[in-house]
Order: sequence, then structure tokens, then C-alpha cells
Amino acid sequence: MTYLLVNEGLGSVKVGVTASGSSRLKVFRRHGWQAVHVETFDSGLEAMSVEREILDWWRKDLNLPVYVSPEDMPIGGSRETAELESMPIAVAVERLKEAASRMRDIPTEGRAVLEVTGSSAHL
Repeated sequence: MTYLLVNEGLGSVKVGVTASGSSRLKVFRRHGWQAVHVETFDSGLEAMSVEREILDWWRKDLNLPVYVSPEDMPIGGSRETAELESMPIAVAVERLKEAASRMRDIPTEGRAVLEVTGSSAHL
């Protein structure tokens, strides 16, 4: 799964990945983060590829820096954050939906190429 979270108190949005059935989203919720959108995939590689696309968009295209410090996120994941004011959640959700749709449109053989080249792996 690739997810988008928002934390109004920190003024931040976060993208991340987790396995189906994981307690990760519950842990984030206990720390003030709310899931605003989740996309599920057949494989972790697909979820990580979509997360990487969102992060590349934030960092490379929009020049948005990491917004939350590791000290403010004792549960990890600070590197995958952006300022909510600079990245409105509706815009982030739409981009995640588009990235997920593109990933699902790649034929299975093309997904294997992504894995071999490592072009989208974010481990």
C-alpha cells in the first residue's frame, strides 16, 4: 500500500508504504497523523515505485524540502514529509491516484524491468 497522511499539528503531509495488515497506519494515527488516501497494489515494488514518484515530484520538480525533523517523528518517516501549506492534500491525493493508475497500466513484463533496473526501488 502507498498512503498519504496529514498531520495538522505539524502542518505536514507524508507519503509512505506499508504492507496490507500492518499496524503502521495505526501507529501514525496515535501520533496525530490521519490517513487521507491509500492505494493498494499487487506487490511492494509497485507501492514503492509510486511512493518514489511522489517523492521525486516533491523534491525534484517542486523543490519541496523535508518538512518534519526526525525529532518530531519518533516513529520514523520524516524524510517522506512536505509542508502542508506548500503541498495541499487535495493536490497530493490527485497525484497519488494518477501515479497509481499509471502503475496499474504497466504490463506485468514492464514491472519486472523496473525491478531489474532498480529505477524505482526505494528501500
